[in-house]
Amino acid sequence: MGAYSFARSRVHYGIWISGILFFTLYLMLTVVSPASRTSFAITGFLVIMTPLALAAVGVTLVMITGGFDLSVAGVISVANVLAATQMQKSPEHVWLIAAAIVLGGLVVGALNGMMVALAGLQSLGATLASFIILSGVAIVLMPGPGGSVPAEFSSFLTTEIGFVPTALIVVLVISLLWIAFSKSRTGIAALSIGADRSATGMSGVHVPTAEIICYALAGGVYAMAGLYLAAVTATGDPNAGRPFLLTAFAAMALGLVSFSGGAGSAIGAIFGAGTLIIIQRLLFALGISDFWVGAIQGAVILAALSAPAAARYVMASRRQRRSSARNDDANLATNQESLL
Repeated sequence: MGAYSFARSRVHYGIWISGILFFTLYLMLTVVSPASRTSFAITGFLVIMTPLALAAVGVTLVMITGGFDLSVAGVISVANVLAATQMQKSPEHVWLIAAAIVLGGLVVGALNGMMVALAGLQSLGATLASFIILSGVAIVLMPGPGGSVPAEFSSFLTTEIGFVPTALIVVLVISLLWIAFSKSRTGIAALSIGADRSATGMSGVHVPTAEIICYALAGGVYAMAGLYLAAVTATGDPNAGRPFLLTAFAAMALGLVSFSGGAGSAIGAIFGAGTLIIIQRLLFALGISDFWVGAIQGAVILAALSAPAAARYVMASRRQRRSSARNDDANLATNQESLL
């Protein structure tokens, strides 16, 4: 698992850099907008961030294997619509409906994984087809925005348990589950597949099984994002998932998850999701026009993606200078010996 060891070092880089970027920008936000320091504002920030964070975590599960998953938007839309329609009909079975929706997301994800790992279809094409099909299903279920979710469901997920925001608990639980997953045989295999698929297969890992599990888990997390979004908006929308088609990948990029696979962490992707939300709020607080938000977000993503390369360049330059200094010392010692 040499490829896995290399991938782990890249993962730690990603978490540190994305975490530093997140907390630096949040500190700037608190300076520019003192109101963002209040517990109410922090809870609101976490609530808005959580659906995007969940979507980014799901995308990360697939990307580390070297795959690409566009079904994120479709699954979120269907989950959102199902929550708004079925919970309205049967408010007494809210959590049973939520569990069934997550199970449905797992099934969709597993089907995506089987198309890629067993049928040999390209992940981009297979998941694009899933996205289109699921978008159609969402419109059939709910032609336009509507429906509702019980107030208790919304309140539970968007307020606090004691003094701790439920959204923070959700994010922390997902982070702990990711740590457990990344240390499991499947998690280790997933990173190794993305780093070197052939070597991973020759090491005895059943590559298709690991890939299908990652796709299935991603589908389940997308469904959770759709449910949480329904709790935030208290309603449903057949196009609710479309904004996540770009933002989930942008959050993943800010979390320094590799687009070529083999490196990345869900924790970094969560930081990336938070950073995207902070940028919007920071620019709003600074009075900058919405027209510039996308451009500045793109610039920040490029800066974050360039950070590891810049760090490697600095370290390589230092090693080269040290090596040159050692060679100069050795030459000087040789010359002195020859003079004696």
